[in-house]
Amino acid sequence: MGQDEAPAPTDCLTLVMPLKARADMTRHDFYEYWLNAHVTMPARFPGIHSIFLHCVSFDDGGGGTNNQASWPRLPGVSHRPPPEDEFEGVPEATFVTMEGLAEFQAASKVQMDDGINFLQELIAYASIAGNTTTVSDHTETPAPDGHDSFIRHLLFLRRRDEIPVEQFRSFVADTLAPNIAASPDVLKVRRHLFEEVETTLDHPGVRMSRPLNRQYQAGLEVVIEDQAALDRFRKSAWEQLAGQVTTNCEAVHAARVSRCITTKYQGTITLAGVRGVAVADVIRRFGAQSQLDDEVSALFLHTPTHVLV
Repeated sequence: MGQDEAPAPTDCLTLVMPLKARADMTRHDFYEYWLNAHVTMPARFPGIHSIFLHCVSFDDGGGGTNNQASWPRLPGVSHRPPPEDEFEGVPEATFVTMEGLAEFQAASKVQMDDGINFLQELIAYASIAGNTTTVSDHTETPAPDGHDSFIRHLLFLRRRDEIPVEQFRSFVADTLAPNIAASPDVLKVRRHLFEEVETTLDHPGVRMSRPLNRQYQAGLEVVIEDQAALDRFRKSAWEQLAGQVTTNCEAVHAARVSRCITTKYQGTITLAGVRGVAVADVIRRFGAQSQLDDEVSALFLHTPTHVLV
C-alpha cells in the first residue's frame, strides 16, 4: 500500500455461498450462465464491497482422474460431501456495513429472481467482522482475474459433535489457519468462521437451508504455487497438523478451484463484472485497449466508470 493510500475499510459481513447447479443443467451450462449471464448483475448494485467467484470441483485434480493437486486426506475425516451436497461454484461477497447489505438487498431483486434460472441450492454462510480475515497473502494478486496458475482449494470444515463451538473456532483461528499460513509452501490463507445458516439473501424457488448436521462451521481458502509445493506441504505442515485436525474436524471437504474471478474489488467494478467473464477473457486475450475506455464502460453502466482489469 502506498504512503498516501488509506487502508481498506474492514468488512462487517462476509458471505460465502456454495452454489449447486439446477438438476437439469450440465456443469458447462451452469458456468456459461453463472459467469456470463448472471455475473453482470450483482456487481452493479450498491452496498456490496467485493465479490470473488470460485469455480470448484470435488474431483481429484479439479476434474482429473488421479490424486495430482488434490488436498491430502486424513483417516477418519470425511474428505468429500455426498453427491447431493456437492456444489459447483462459490461466490464470496463482502459488505462494509449492515446498511450496505440492506441497500444491496433493496436494489437487487432482479438478480435474486434470476437464481431460479441456474440454481437449485444456495447456502449463504455468514462470517461476521473479524471472523473473516486474510491471514497471509503473497500472491500479489488481491483481485484475481482467473488467469493465474496457482493451486487453490476452498476447505469447508465441519466440527465433531463432541467439540464445543468455541473450542473449534479457537482451533481454526489460532492453530489451523496460522500454521498453514506459516508454511513456506503456502502463498495465501483466508479464514472464515461461520454462523448457523439463516436466509440472508432471498432467491425465490432456490433451496437456501440445510439441517445443522449438514452445515459447515468454518472455511479456509488456501493457495499454493504448484504441485511440488503442495507435495512438500503435504509431507510437512499438514502432517504436523493431522492429529489436531482429526480431533476437531468431522469433515474437511476440499473443493479444488479451477478459476477465481473478481467482479468487484473494494467498491470498484471489474471488467468481468461489467461485461461478463467470456467477453472479458476475449478483450484481455486480444489486448483490446480501446474496450477499456471509461466511455465504453458508460455504455453498460449509468456513468463513465473506470473498471479494474
